[in-house]
Amino acid sequence: MIKTEFEIIFNVLLLVAIALIFARIMGYLFYRLKQPAVIGEIIAGVILGGIVVAYFSGQEFFIFSFKLPLPNLNFYSNNPDPFYLLAQIGILFILFISGLETNISKMKRLGKASVSVAIGGVILPLVFGFILGVILGFSIQVSIIIGLILTATSVGVTVRTLMDIGELDSDVGTTILGSAVIDDVIGIVLLAFVLGAESMMGVATVGIRIAIFFFIFLYLGLKIIDKILDLGEKIHLPRAFLSISLAILLIYSFFSDRAGISGIIGAFIAGLLIGQNVRSKKIVEDIKSIGYGLFIPIFFVWIGVSLWEGYKTEYSSVMHIFFLFVVLLFVSIVGKIIGCGAGAKIAGMSNKESLQIGVGMIPRMELALVISTAAINHSILNGETGQEILLVTILIAISTTIITPFLIKATFKNED
Repeated sequence: MIKTEFEIIFNVLLLVAIALIFARIMGYLFYRLKQPAVIGEIIAGVILGGIVVAYFSGQEFFIFSFKLPLPNLNFYSNNPDPFYLLAQIGILFILFISGLETNISKMKRLGKASVSVAIGGVILPLVFGFILGVILGFSIQVSIIIGLILTATSVGVTVRTLMDIGELDSDVGTTILGSAVIDDVIGIVLLAFVLGAESMMGVATVGIRIAIFFFIFLYLGLKIIDKILDLGEKIHLPRAFLSISLAILLIYSFFSDRAGISGIIGAFIAGLLIGQNVRSKKIVEDIKSIGYGLFIPIFFVWIGVSLWEGYKTEYSSVMHIFFLFVVLLFVSIVGKIIGCGAGAKIAGMSNKESLQIGVGMIPRMELALVISTAAINHSILNGETGQEILLVTILIAISTTIITPFLIKATFKNED
């Protein structure tokens, strides 16, 4: 029995190594094409998908006419897929790093424009996505998740494009950066509410639980987190500060999950708290090295691998998925342009600046994928519906990432 378990462990380690190599190769290729490496990592997962499924199931798959002679993974009592466990740690690191890089003081200084744009960029896509989901026959919960997916903003590609044209430090660039942070925070809070509502009785109960959790772990955390982190300075051991920070990440994720909110919310709050500590700059690069070096690429590869679940659940017709993708893509673009543009206009910006901000807020990527996978993990998205929405989310993320630079350059054309 022990020998068999060790064989499984080393087989999994080999698979992780292959996944990392594929992820880095594909990520580099897309980086050379001036596209986010994340897209390459997802495609690496799609390429590896058939092999991974065969690897874990030990069954014939698609064009493969052989069965891989690998032991069954059933000795993992909670989940038979250890690759999945590594991917979930990747989600925690994404939100943890996001929290670390969220500057609360800067958010306060950005003022009226960023808040107004963020609110408009959340409300309109959320409402559009929800209404569209209901019209298409999805349940209320699934429709809310569709709306949340459309609210998430990933401005990495926007930042790079604004840097290329020298507009990153402009009023438009600064507003986009601040708004993206704020609307992600709003999206994370709304996600916590939805995931909590899935497992608890009544909206009021959900609100009370979230309020209690945020009070204990956010408000009180601000009071004592510095004292806890001081231990990292007093303990004269290599990377002690890093170890304590990682421990806080795991503890917050655990209690967030037990509160019925989802571990990723706890990871974000942990990052938010630690990020306000003056010593946090010492560990940010170490955290990124661990996250981006191992767990985060595995998460995006796992997303690509997950698409092969459609082979088991039998996707609906290609035309159905294509229709869903086109409609949601249109809504995602229009929702951001109108919502964020309206928010910018209310804040006193010109029509052209409002359009530029709306276009800059179009891209979706990490948080949209985190929301869809979190909904799958909490059984809000199930079976064929879950796989279809995950696939459409990936297509939207890739499409908005590719088209945004062209739209940004077009809106800034002929501007001195």
